Amino acid sequence: MANLWIFRFKKYIVPTGTFLLAFAPFVFFLVYHFKFYLERKLLVVALIQVLLGVVTIILFIATSVSGPGYVKRLEYPNRVFDPLKRSFRTTNPLRFVDVTINGQTMKLKYCLTCHIYRPPRAVHCSDCDRCILKFDHHCPYVSNCIGYYNYNIFLAFTLCCCIYFFFLFGVFVFRSVEFFPRFPKNLHERPVDIVGTIVFMIEVFLSVWVILGLYVFHIFIIGYNMSTYDKLKEHFEDFNPFDRGLLNNCKSVFFYTPKRLLNRGDTVYNPNAMYTVSHHERPLIGLES
Repeated sequence: MANLWIFRFKKYIVPTGTFLLAFAPFVFFLVYHFKFYLERKLLVVALIQVLLGVVTIILFIATSVSGPGYVKRLEYPNRVFDPLKRSFRTTNPLRFVDVTINGQTMKLKYCLTCHIYRPPRAVHCSDCDRCILKFDHHCPYVSNCIGYYNYNIFLAFTLCCCIYFFFLFGVFVFRSVEFFPRFPKNLHERPVDIVGTIVFMIEVFLSVWVILGLYVFHIFIIGYNMSTYDKLKEHFEDFNPFDRGLLNNCKSVFFYTPKRLLNRGDTVYNPNAMYTVSHHERPLIGLES
């Protein structure tokens, strides 16, 4: 019962609380401040804030529901294709298999839950109970894993959050200038408006710096073609076989179609391309979006 409660808390309550905390200031703006900007002929400012709020909500939902790149699990471990023997496995698999990527030997770990060899940089997420391609992290705030397929969506969401909170903070500051000169009287006449503006202004100010720091961190690790998991585990401290240079590292995240690249087999992120197996043979793993 306790484990079930914890699961529901992490899966439903945390992301719901995040959503309410992030977008309560936006609703407050629509109820108490939108009319103020219309009356002062600042329609453009109001519409920009509305647009930012709507886009951020859409990206929040997209980040929550998008597939990170699940490695298709097999129910029976002996059905896996062994690229070393070029045949289907008939015996229990080895715990590790060595592969060479850009001159560096890496170990593929056999997942006892999914019954597959995890591709390099894939990790089994205990929350999702699935192996995730190029696992970055499991984000409890959106109740989803961030991996190869949805990493750019997550980055777009964090960037949009920064702009959304920064602009919202400016909107609240501009509004507060109007009532602060007569603060005692305005507080008595419009307590909800005044107190709400101050509370949400503080919340938005703190949020923008936290999310901005998160975004800057991800831009930094993208430059080295690393993931959050790689950084925390101190992988590739001496040599990163996946590092293609700053420009190509950025292009691989911001300007790509993941399924198309995976099918082409010309990139080190393609699990099928990491082994000496011809393309017409059955791959080691399957992929799900």
